[in-house]
Amino acid sequence: MKNSRIQVLLIDDDEDDYILIRDWCSEFQVVNCGLEWVSNYRTGISALAKNQHDIYLIDYRLGESSGLELLRMAVTNGCSVPMILLTGRGDREIDIQAIQAGAADYLEKNQLNAALLERSIRYALERQRAQRKIRQQAALLDVATDAIFVCDLNNQILFWNKAAEKLYGWSEEQAIGKNILQFWQEKNLLQLQSAFNILLKNGAWEGELRQITMSGNEIIVESRWTLVSEYEDKSQAILVVNTDITQKKQLESQFFRTQRLESIGTLASGIAHDLNNVLAPILMTAQLLESRSHDERSKKLLPILISNAKRGANLVKQVLSFTRGIEGERTPLQLKHLIDEIQQVIKETFPKTIQPINQIPQELWTVSANATQLHQVLMNLCVNARDAMPDGGKLILKAENLFIDENYAK
Repeated sequence: MKNSRIQVLLIDDDEDDYILIRDWCSEFQVVNCGLEWVSNYRTGISALAKNQHDIYLIDYRLGESSGLELLRMAVTNGCSVPMILLTGRGDREIDIQAIQAGAADYLEKNQLNAALLERSIRYALERQRAQRKIRQQAALLDVATDAIFVCDLNNQILFWNKAAEKLYGWSEEQAIGKNILQFWQEKNLLQLQSAFNILLKNGAWEGELRQITMSGNEIIVESRWTLVSEYEDKSQAILVVNTDITQKKQLESQFFRTQRLESIGTLASGIAHDLNNVLAPILMTAQLLESRSHDERSKKLLPILISNAKRGANLVKQVLSFTRGIEGERTPLQLKHLIDEIQQVIKETFPKTIQPINQIPQELWTVSANATQLHQVLMNLCVNARDAMPDGGKLILKAENLFIDENYAK
């Protein structure tokens, strides 16, 4: 502090006091200061408005006005520079009013000396730096993307940052003083009690919680609790940092579902190949017997056997088409054959209460598409329609020619 020069402004209508304070400033051991003096209330207002000084020394009596009025006006106008009020005689009431108005200190001139003045200036500047640092840290908490808040051991909220407002929907004014359990609406109270016990034992806890926001949305948060030894006037408090992982969990669920489908597809592919190996000799044998059989009974039974074997082979073909995935190039495709194939699958696999009906014009155009992809899309639509008709009904598969121009496609 000796190396950096501190600019001090003295507002005092007594020149003798100015000379005395100037001499004291020259005796400072730590603070290196330059003193500027103005002698009246009005000039003092103008000097404060320029905001060119590091600290203000204001005399209580400034002619018809008072230094206390000047101090209050400066604070009202947003002045953050430390101000020390000086008075010729001690008055406890003025002391209290000065501190309440925002003065950094209150000094009696008849008890003042160089060391005391230097210490008061130095402490005022250090407090200002500490407060500035606290404000900066609080600002950092407000720009953090994680919901950060502090509550006491009775779950009463003491601090609530901007991210917490955004995540939960409650403003700082609504949250401060409220019970955090009322906000969270946590269903698993046993988990909370267990977490609290671990926190008191180890000083920290982390885990996942399911909570409800102000709008009624359920969210999943990764919660980290830390036991703070002292916060404001509380002997102990809990610092909570919550990260919203709802979307992450949804993506994980989709990923696991995709993995399960891939596993089912691999299993189905293996079963389909095995069934194909079983059906192939049955079909070949039945066709061979049909060509060599001459009795009427065999001629009636063998076509039924061949028909069912072919139907089973078609079902296997459909399973294999699903398990090949969605990769492949687009080729000219006639939808009529694809819809006929899907209709056959519906007849064989859907409940008999559902009647599939095809409505396809004879001049249906071809489309450029991937057969497997389109088959999966149409089959999914049919499954959704089946689920929407638990009591059965007509499932109409309809296709028609439609020309879409560039503007319609946009």
